[in-house]
Amino acid sequence: MNYSIFKFINDFAGKSSVLDHFMIFLSKSAIVVVIGLLCYLWFQKNTNKKYTAFYIVLTLILALGSNLILHQFYYHARPFVNHHVTKLISHSSDSSFVSDHGTLVFSTAIILLLRKNSLAKYSAIWAILVGISRIYVGVHYPFDIVGSFILSGLAALVVIKTKNYTEFLMKILLKVYEIIVNRLPITMRKKLSSAE
Repeated sequence: MNYSIFKFINDFAGKSSVLDHFMIFLSKSAIVVVIGLLCYLWFQKNTNKKYTAFYIVLTLILALGSNLILHQFYYHARPFVNHHVTKLISHSSDSSFVSDHGTLVFSTAIILLLRKNSLAKYSAIWAILVGISRIYVGVHYPFDIVGSFILSGLAALVVIKTKNYTEFLMKILLKVYEIIVNRLPITMRKKLSSAE
């Protein structure tokens, strides 16, 4: 079933240059979009949004860290290792389960949903599309993406449930940020204030 679903999606690759380029773009968008989103949330005047950025980072650390450990003990070959696939991007033949990119996007989207952020719906759609794109370009099986969703969900729940224990870290970050901002030249402070 895992391979059958993979083949169904991957069979669309190479048939439309427009769709191929769109899927490649989506597949590679994860890191840039997450960094941009974190910066956007952090530089808002609303402290609540800063907390959302903080919880996303904690979830990413926990989820990606768990994924790294999983990869040390369990190897699952990527689709292009054992099958003839249409591979649109270069990739190493390291373990495919679970997807790092999937973990990155789902961790972000799930925290936004749990925090009832206005961007939650858009980030959820983007995360699903990124997951599909990783299958489309030939580097992941569907179960790799489903696994990353489950892992991200568990990590997000742990972070939210233990937020009282990480509150002191956020207070330190806010204090350091305030000190840094106050030491900036007045012109830069005004620009930062207007950006917020």
